[in-house]
Amino acid sequence: MWPGCGGRFYWAPAPPSGARGVVVVFAWVWSDEAQLRPFVELYASLGWRCLVCHPDLVSLYLSEKAATLACGVISELAKELKVKPLPTVFASFSGGSKGCMYKVIQLLDGRCEGDAMMKDYRLVRNCISGQVYDSGPVDFVSDVGTQFLQNPVIGTSSQPSMLRSLMAKALASGMDTLFPSRIEAQRAEYWHTLYSSAGLGSVLIFCSEGDDLAPCHVVCGFARRLVELGTDVKVIKWSDSPHIGTPSFYLQCLVLLDRITEY
Repeated sequence: MWPGCGGRFYWAPAPPSGARGVVVVFAWVWSDEAQLRPFVELYASLGWRCLVCHPDLVSLYLSEKAATLACGVISELAKELKVKPLPTVFASFSGGSKGCMYKVIQLLDGRCEGDAMMKDYRLVRNCISGQVYDSGPVDFVSDVGTQFLQNPVIGTSSQPSMLRSLMAKALASGMDTLFPSRIEAQRAEYWHTLYSSAGLGSVLIFCSEGDDLAPCHVVCGFARRLVELGTDVKVIKWSDSPHIGTPSFYLQCLVLLDRITEY
């Protein structure tokens, strides 16, 4: 993943017995394949194939980069669903909802233009059956990239820490200086889009009372709003889990995914 490209995506190995559904994993900034592997393997053990998206830092700030990445994700997902339509779940880790997922939702709802054909959008939109948020949604502020670096879980990426730190601080400083109104406009657009996803099936949210990057009151406020909009929401809250939970916390995913495949 090279800085400025928006990010990358790839298919994880398919479950040996065939896929019951597809999970689109929107990873956190600075993540790598090794960090996502335990989660991907968990989904595979439940019979779900994963399309993994790694947004880079630039996509957090430049919506054009996030939109380009989102177009690629939708096109790749549509190829799979054309062969056989399957229940599809969006699973966002930490800031993955800002790095790419919210742009995917906008494209599927027709609120921004993309390169994929409209029939691809409709196919993907009709297959979405639920959403999972782990340690999110993370609120979007100008120094969010720097906050990621300060988190001990996210900061263990294999990318050089000095380079990542300089990139995050330079982008945050530049956006604050040159585009202060753009940051606030993106923040409003981001939350509006996430609220508009209320019609995309049941929602499962993992959060922790000790998480400074995704404060519990912000996450729970998001959950309450989705409930008000008519969404079936389940919040799993811990007092001492890390930012980005471990796979051992994911037993509730089995319940959600089983419920989805019953329809």
